[in-house]
Amino acid sequence: MRILIVDDNAALRDILAEVVSDAGHTAEKSPSVDAAQSCIGSFDPDVILLDIDMDGGRGLVLLDMMQKNTSAADIPVILIRSWNRQIPQDNSMIRGYIDKPFTGSDVLDSINGIQDRTPGEKETAKTADEPEESENNAPNVTLADGGIVFGRSYILFQSISDRIYNLIRRFGDEGYNVLVVTAKKKKTIIERFRNNDVRALTMRIKPLSGYLDVYGLGTMIDTVTEFVKSCERPVVAFDDLNKIISRNGMNSVLTSLHQLVTEEYGKEVTFLVSVDPKGFTVKDKEILLNHMTHYDPIGE
Repeated sequence: MRILIVDDNAALRDILAEVVSDAGHTAEKSPSVDAAQSCIGSFDPDVILLDIDMDGGRGLVLLDMMQKNTSAADIPVILIRSWNRQIPQDNSMIRGYIDKPFTGSDVLDSINGIQDRTPGEKETAKTADEPEESENNAPNVTLADGGIVFGRSYILFQSISDRIYNLIRRFGDEGYNVLVVTAKKKKTIIERFRNNDVRALTMRIKPLSGYLDVYGLGTMIDTVTEFVKSCERPVVAFDDLNKIISRNGMNSVLTSLHQLVTEEYGKEVTFLVSVDPKGFTVKDKEILLNHMTHYDPIGE
């Protein structure tokens, strides 16, 4: 795919170009709205990554310019924004958004979501704390219906987090105490499951050239252990293990996870782990599956 990157920050333009190029896409960079308007005709992009905070918050002006150009009005746009920046809800060109700070996988997931969509199918833009549409419409399925047994631990090999959030919601609906270990903002998780006993442990996040710097494995282990011991029916969910692995390394994260899952707590506990298996060796998967059951929620 041809990806046009529109951002007035040269460092972020270079990072985004490297991410999409490494994934096999063709990248073109534009430092301003005016330059982007000229580039659209010559480059003919399949997708535009647009920083709406650029040029003093004038990024959205590009959308107005594109709408006046019939050849550009159908180009899907993925917005890059600060976490509290509101985005238009009624613009059909907007097919998604990426919150700062972001990871390379955040960028590629947004692009792949457009690439995998059937022609004519569009994604409605969402605010940062709004639950996913698939979650709102998730079928009312019990844990027993899905073959889930409390006291066992489950691994979900997937590149998206919707399914583990549906599973977390089921545990919450059935009265379990749930702790979500996440790189997302605590408010996002709490709002998503506000009617259930679901808590969030946000790994410390530090912006680093547009990427997430996630660390603190020792503190995480201590906090999870304390949570398990303090609750009657504890469930601990890692909604995106890849973000933790990207900073701490595969071996350290797998060792920490193995320590948590195999610990003798004197009570039953369930661990849920969502991880994109790309880049995992057969040995890495075997380590995860040694004490966890592969859960494949087909049809959710």
